[in-house]
Amino acid sequence: MLLWGGQTLSTLGTQISLVAYPLLALAITGSPAKAGVVGFAKSVPLAVLALPAGELADRLNRKHLMVACDGVRALALVAISITLAAGPAPYWLIVAVAFIDGSGFVFSYVAERGALRRLVTPDQLSQAVARNESRTFGAMLAGPPLGGLLFGIGRVVPFVCDAVSYAASTIGMLLIKSDFQDVRGDSSPGDIREGFRWLWSRPFFRGCSVLFAGSNPIFTGLYLLVVVLAKQHGASAPLVGVMLGIAAGGGLVGALLAPALQRRLSPHVVLLGESWVLAVAIPCMLLVQNAILLGLIVAAAELITPVTNSIVVSYRVALAPDRIQGRVQAASTLVSFSFGWFGPLLVGFLLQGSGATDTILVLTGWALLLAVGASWSPALRTTPTAEPSALPAGHAATGDDRLSW
Repeated sequence: MLLWGGQTLSTLGTQISLVAYPLLALAITGSPAKAGVVGFAKSVPLAVLALPAGELADRLNRKHLMVACDGVRALALVAISITLAAGPAPYWLIVAVAFIDGSGFVFSYVAERGALRRLVTPDQLSQAVARNESRTFGAMLAGPPLGGLLFGIGRVVPFVCDAVSYAASTIGMLLIKSDFQDVRGDSSPGDIREGFRWLWSRPFFRGCSVLFAGSNPIFTGLYLLVVVLAKQHGASAPLVGVMLGIAAGGGLVGALLAPALQRRLSPHVVLLGESWVLAVAIPCMLLVQNAILLGLIVAAAELITPVTNSIVVSYRVALAPDRIQGRVQAASTLVSFSFGWFGPLLVGFLLQGSGATDTILVLTGWALLLAVGASWSPALRTTPTAEPSALPAGHAATGDDRLSW
């Protein structure tokens, strides 16, 4: 609960500044493409730093690593806050702080996934993962409206709040007395490829990673798209925040439903549902010019995402050995988010060069290809099973194991 509470505050701060980054870039430069570059700077660390993050999470104390990451992110936010308080911030500083913020997220994200199994009992693992999803989407629900409101009060305010949130999460982690990893008898680095081998040798995880790699650029670009569309339709900064909060509401509802849906639906059905809902939702943006309706469309697209995340992460955290948890999570993060940085960049340049209609049509075609591929993929029809060493006493591995423990 200390980890959950601290990370909830941290995630809330991140969501507050998330809406402030593109608003600040648009206010200073007036360029959707440059706003897309800021989104690229925040997303690209997932692709370039995931493997080093996994190796460090398996070699170093995970708690110390997470505390250091939040400390560095807090300092970066303080730097841009001081600059904004003194006058207009240079564009390069916005890009640099976004990159540092995104880099800290990668290391903290990988380390936290590996630590989760040490902080809850085996029968609580699936519930803990679902609760983390609700944390994320709850922050996404409250953060953007608050970020838009705070940006309207003053450009510096959302970034100050984000810096404070990182300080709060750091204090929460320092209060945790439990270890974040098993006792490690061997401090040697190990093989950085071991996480890839573990992940890639299991068809279900391999298929999910490829599917997520294809869909994450859509999701990362989608938020920039609706922000620009809303501004083009005359929405104020607070209304843009409300719109993004509505969008996150779909994810929060999905996160709250995740435990029940995990028990009732197969992973294959959930994965297909997410893919096809996304493909149907995006073209609906061609029909609306209202920020609230745009938020509802994204909410529909986000509804099933936390359910798929809960299912896939629960399996992966439970089945991967602790000694390679960091590298497995890093391998999954690298593959799944390998092209996430491409979404804001593509959307920004398409909006500036071709307009909103062509941008929406490109994303729609992309989503349809993924939905058809997911429907055809044999790997997504399989269900991962636990090796005997990963199972609690008395739990047998079966072909339809749903991690009910």
